[in-house]
Amino acid sequence: MFREEVKAGERNQAPRRDAAPTGLPWRQVVTPDPILLFRFSALTFNSHRIHYDRAWAMDVEGYPGLVVHGPLTTTLLIDFARDQNPGRRITAYTTQARAPLFDTAPFELRGRPSANGGGCELWAVTPEGTVAMSAEIELA
Repeated sequence: MFREEVKAGERNQAPRRDAAPTGLPWRQVVTPDPILLFRFSALTFNSHRIHYDRAWAMDVEGYPGLVVHGPLTTTLLIDFARDQNPGRRITAYTTQARAPLFDTAPFELRGRPSANGGGCELWAVTPEGTVAMSAEIELA
C-alpha cells in the first residue's frame, strides 16, 4: 500500500485501532526482534528497509521502530491455530490487517474455537490491546 511521503522529523499516523477481544482461551506472547525481521525479509526477498533498518524506519519513514511484516504476522497466526488444534488440518484461512506491529514491545496472539466448531478465530494484538490483524481459520 502506498502512502504520502513522511517529511523528515514527522511521525507516521497510525490508523484507528479497535479493542481486541479479551478473556479468550488461547494466548501466546510474541517478542519480535531485529534478527527475526531481517531473516523473514531475507526469506521472502523483501528488501523494504522498514523491516530491518531501524534508522530508516524511524528517521525516514517516521515509525516508532522496525515494522513487523504482515505476512509474518499471518504465518504466526496460522501456526498458532495449528498448535491449538492438534490432529486437525487447516483447509482455508482469511486474514485482515488492521494496524502495524513494531519491534518496540512484545505483542500477543489470541484465539478461540469458532462458534460452529469448524475452525477458529484469531487476533494479533498490539501492546496497547488493540487489533493489529484478525484471522479466521477453517479446520478439517
